[in-house]
Amino acid sequence: MISSKIMVVLFAAGLGFGYSIERAEQGAPLVSVAPRRDPAWLQDLDPGYQELVSTMKRRGFTIEENAPVCRQEDVVGFYTWGQPVVKICTERIARIRTDPTTFRTLLQQTIAHEAVHVAQGCRHRRGGKSSLGLDAAKLYSLPLSVRNDIQKGLETNRSNEPRSVQWRNEAEAMALEDTPDQVIAALQQFCR
Repeated sequence: MISSKIMVVLFAAGLGFGYSIERAEQGAPLVSVAPRRDPAWLQDLDPGYQELVSTMKRRGFTIEENAPVCRQEDVVGFYTWGQPVVKICTERIARIRTDPTTFRTLLQQTIAHEAVHVAQGCRHRRGGKSSLGLDAAKLYSLPLSVRNDIQKGLETNRSNEPRSVQWRNEAEAMALEDTPDQVIAALQQFCR
């Protein structure tokens, strides 16, 4: 009799913990008693990318490092439109790029890539159009390997948008990965 009561209490505690994790994945805020600190790698980013992270914060977006999606999906970053959280998979990035310089490069590109999706999401909410308006010639001049990566990524994409829109959104994110100033400008323009 006592052991079954303990089991019920443990089950209820586990259910509550699982619910908290699920709600966090859906973007619901969790109450935390510890103050949130910037990740240690933030200070190692190039100044333009540090400003990009600051701009996202000022616009109400945060970065969550190594969220469960990082273990569940084959991604280095993840953003769900309409959510205030960008997920960056630093553990996976470190496995892919073990050298500190190449780690920083991929991390910066991932942050910029996901920030482009944030700006696209903001634009979509404000006017129904997600494209940032980059010139099609710039998108189609991306290296063939990048365009193939985009196409491969669309195969597992769960978006309801037409494939052509999905392709354009991914191509814009790829095209702007190395230009944090342009990503900052898009965030400032569309995420008010």
